[in-house]
Amino acid sequence: MYKRPTSDRQKNGEWGRFNYHVADKEAESLDGTVVLVPPSKVIVASDFWLSDEEWTTVGNRPNEITYERSSRGIMNFYIYSADNSLNIGRNGNDDDVWYFQLPPKFSGWQGIAYGGRFEFDISSFGGDFSPERENHPGKLNIVEIYCAKCNLNHGETFGFPLSATKGFSGETTSFSFALHESAGWLKDPKSTELKWIVPTNCEMIELLSGISTIRILGDFTTWYESISIDNVKIVADKADTRYQLPTCAQNQPDGRRCSC
Repeated sequence: MYKRPTSDRQKNGEWGRFNYHVADKEAESLDGTVVLVPPSKVIVASDFWLSDEEWTTVGNRPNEITYERSSRGIMNFYIYSADNSLNIGRNGNDDDVWYFQLPPKFSGWQGIAYGGRFEFDISSFGGDFSPERENHPGKLNIVEIYCAKCNLNHGETFGFPLSATKGFSGETTSFSFALHESAGWLKDPKSTELKWIVPTNCEMIELLSGISTIRILGDFTTWYESISIDNVKIVADKADTRYQLPTCAQNQPDGRRCSC
């Protein structure tokens, strides 16, 4: 029996997890994973209540992450970073696109999140977000998830196109993306000559079962801008989560053998 102490029952993230296996005289099972989550169903989160939680930036010269202990609407204790270089190509786009990179606690096995949501709030207090400043229109992903061991260790990257969202104009905006193959995620075909493609459910499950990195777009324009981010979380399905990950995808802990 397990009972979480009342004093920290509302922890912002999972309470804990453990692996188990069963065996008899003839065979032994692979490991299963049990994740203990609070009533909010939040599996992992960054609310920046105490620190910047070791967030970083990638894709540009290292942008400095600043931790802000103040409130601006729903942005209450948050981090921000500012563009520190421009590399405008012949097409008029800034080729040095930068992203916030989430810390390691968001990585690893997050299979329980299949069918759940990835959510965050984003805002800006500096920059020109006019239409003529839009960077790489129709081509940027607002979120990218990479799994190094997917596809037999060849690696896979899934992205959610910025063009498939309500967009970002610098005003405080909340984003929420379903972690499901039919929600709008696209898989990198690993060729600039090909279009990104819709993943299968087995590919989506394998990705969530071995996340290497997650990153969130910070470079929306061809000019300098400062971007702040807060309330980042992976949330399991609000419904009964016991049967969230399909049985046909549980042949391997990492989702490689999936018959769905």
